[in-house]
Amino acid sequence: MSTLGLQPLGLAAIGAVLLYAAFLLAEAALLRWARRRLRHVVHVNGTRGKTETTRLLAAVFRDAGFRTLAKSTGTEACLILPDGAEQRLWRFGAPNVREQRNTLLRAALQRADVLVVECMAVSPEAQAASTAFLRPSILVVTNARPDHAAEQGTPEEALATFADGIPVGGLVVTADPASFATLAAVAEVRGAKAVLAQPVEGTAARMPENAGVALAIALQLGIAPEAAVAAMGAFQADRGAFAIRSLRRRDGEILIVDALAANDPVSTALLFQRAEAQVQERGPRILLFADRGDRADRAWAFASWIATQGDRFESLLVAGHFTPKVHALLERTFPGQDRRGRPRIRNLARMEDLALEPTGTVIFAGGNWKGHGPALAALAPALDELEAGRGA
Repeated sequence: MSTLGLQPLGLAAIGAVLLYAAFLLAEAALLRWARRRLRHVVHVNGTRGKTETTRLLAAVFRDAGFRTLAKSTGTEACLILPDGAEQRLWRFGAPNVREQRNTLLRAALQRADVLVVECMAVSPEAQAASTAFLRPSILVVTNARPDHAAEQGTPEEALATFADGIPVGGLVVTADPASFATLAAVAEVRGAKAVLAQPVEGTAARMPENAGVALAIALQLGIAPEAAVAAMGAFQADRGAFAIRSLRRRDGEILIVDALAANDPVSTALLFQRAEAQVQERGPRILLFADRGDRADRAWAFASWIATQGDRFESLLVAGHFTPKVHALLERTFPGQDRRGRPRIRNLARMEDLALEPTGTVIFAGGNWKGHGPALAALAPALDELEAGRGA
């Protein structure tokens, strides 16, 4: 091919590069304009508790008179609008970190005072991009627990990635004592303030640590603590939030401790422990392990934890498809038969089959919400929903 034949291609390539550079410059200018219009941007990061913390903060800011837009990416991604209404985010394809950019622009166009955004990124590169788009003034790190090992590494490595998002001269808040020293060290270098929040009981939050983070931020911004706690008493929880559910039968009920959305063994164990006071002195206890099929690392982490729980539960129900390695470990943990002569480990084809268990049974459900949580919620309403209905 002659040199002349390459010239049009070369010019086209140069033109494409110039156009892309112009786009990036225009995008950066637009993001700077949008960020200047917002008083506070809160980036909520960590392994577990991000969704509840995001929703608590949105409620606190709204109640304090701030026009607030929030983005939650829990069991279903949605925007929480300034009036508290929710608008589902429809995605065409896989989630993309540029959603953070779009949310910032939307907040500015809606004349919001505050933007609260749950971090949706997993890899360190995507997390850095999320921070760059949002330029937060406040970072929340809920905790650093085992999950997403392929992308984030160990909990210590994940915490280092979270700490990279601490804003210069800003504020970082956590309720996790194990994470605080690392966050405080990075904050000192960046001229930021680090706050260790204390758990707050008595709100509608499922985890008091999340309420503690919201209260700590409220205090830093001059919001009265009484008002903040009152706002958290009426916040709207995520659809997949932890709940104790009641499966009613003619001769009584089966209680289901629903921690499917916790997604890691540490958080699941904490939620199970929190439920103990409400399910004491009931019938047989069964563990339900639900797997989504595309997270082999998470399935093995749960199986390894379940291997330490064989004495706590009479039997194990498994929902989903497991590798032979996982299934072999579970079978070794639950050998033999239960008191009704059934195998101690049984497949659960559909959530409706939980009604076949004896009245008075308490089922502890963990693993994954995706593919299983909606069916469980449709089958058995949460106890607080039933109590609200009786009081209406």
